[in-house]
Amino acid sequence: MYLNKVVERFEIADKINLNTEVKSLKWKEEEEEWEIEICRVYREGKLITHSRLEIIRAKVVISGAGILTNPNDWPETVLGRNMFSGEILHSARWPRNVNLEGKDVVLVGSGCTAAQIAPAILQTKVKSLTHIIRDPPWFVPRIKEPGGKEAYAKFAPMIYGSVPILGFLVRFIVCCMSELLWYATFKRKNLKLRKISEKSSLDHMRKLAPQKYHSILTPRYSLGCKRRVFDNDWLQSMSDPRYTLTTQPWIGMGCNEVTVGSSESNFNLAALPSRYPADILVLATGFKVSQFLHPLSVMGRQGISLQHVWKERGGPQAYMGTGIDQFPNFFMIMGPNTFVGHTSVIMSIENNVQYILKMIAPILQGHVSCLEPKPEAVEKWVQDIRRDMQETVFDSCQSWYNDSGAWNTVIYPRSQLDFYLRCRSPKFNDWIRKLSAQGQHRRTRQQMINMTMVMSIVIAVCYGVWSDRSFEVLVDRKLVLRKTVLTTIDSTIKAMQEARQWFS
Repeated sequence: MYLNKVVERFEIADKINLNTEVKSLKWKEEEEEWEIEICRVYREGKLITHSRLEIIRAKVVISGAGILTNPNDWPETVLGRNMFSGEILHSARWPRNVNLEGKDVVLVGSGCTAAQIAPAILQTKVKSLTHIIRDPPWFVPRIKEPGGKEAYAKFAPMIYGSVPILGFLVRFIVCCMSELLWYATFKRKNLKLRKISEKSSLDHMRKLAPQKYHSILTPRYSLGCKRRVFDNDWLQSMSDPRYTLTTQPWIGMGCNEVTVGSSESNFNLAALPSRYPADILVLATGFKVSQFLHPLSVMGRQGISLQHVWKERGGPQAYMGTGIDQFPNFFMIMGPNTFVGHTSVIMSIENNVQYILKMIAPILQGHVSCLEPKPEAVEKWVQDIRRDMQETVFDSCQSWYNDSGAWNTVIYPRSQLDFYLRCRSPKFNDWIRKLSAQGQHRRTRQQMINMTMVMSIVIAVCYGVWSDRSFEVLVDRKLVLRKTVLTTIDSTIKAMQEARQWFS
């Protein structure tokens, strides 16, 4: 409903291509354009009847693909998948009309998705739910909506629509609280404040979860290193007699069962394999977050592959999380190191979009034909990100932020206020730009205007001296002339600085 209203309001329905997959991007040096291969899919109901490949051209390409798109593969350590006779579902590929009634369900995963799925499954007539988690999350009490969920969902849009300033103030307060939390909790050096937050989280968990689960629900890593769970329903649902929670490793599958435990128990009775009945297996095991733009093929200057560049450099990276050298006029929304772990990702996206709009404005106006970050700017940006990451809790444990074993390529290691200020005032000198014919003409014209203004000031000053009056006396006696001269000088300097941003 919300998306439909946005489309109608801005009249962009004719600019959206649904059922279309982008297969590849290739930079055409001579034309200074991107060649884009797309695949249009045609359906009849739920069935795909046929598809057609097409080639389109674009001056600028902006990727908004995100990273929570490609589910993780089946774990290599889990054997016997082909033996399982039941259904295997992934949270990101959930089919319609799944019947859980009277079924033994096994859920794998401990993130925010699993925290929402578990209580939802228990609201059905499921026979049993076995929940396998690797590491418990830190639980944070969910902020209760004023008047309750149903009342808030019904009346809040009307109130904020009638009084827009109220919605802005609410968002501003939430944003400020999140930023304060960043400095208090997510900075590695703030150990005392983080311990207070951890104690509060544990107290909340122990208050709602059954006592038999308190031990296995106590995290052994710093709060904030992994994504926190803002939820009360999961903890409360653990009291359901149909629910079983285990942190034993998932090691195998049978015909209608799953096996957890250790394959090498070494006479440790606690680690001996256990089997749980399973008719349906639900995987909430996350996504390939470190594989940005996968499996899209992106070919830049001289046919170089973006994935190859990232592999050579040790992992995904981009200047401001947006641009990559050797890939002109290509920008990413939510690229490497732009995700947040403490506040709304929407704010980060908005900052990202505003930055990209500032950068591509000269291209859309026809003044610049090509734009890409300087290699040294990209390298310095990545080094600064890695250095700042070491000062946060994000780098203190293994998580889906850095599941590839390399550095953390997902999280932005600073506050969103910092990112907002950087996006608001771009460093244009960190970019290589090639002027179009129109841009070169404008630069020449601007230089002539600047030179004329400077010469006019010089002539005015020389005339005052020639007429046997010092410039200081002239300024003292004629305040109007003084203000005019100073204003002219100030305007000239500003105009020259603005011109240098793109036309130097």
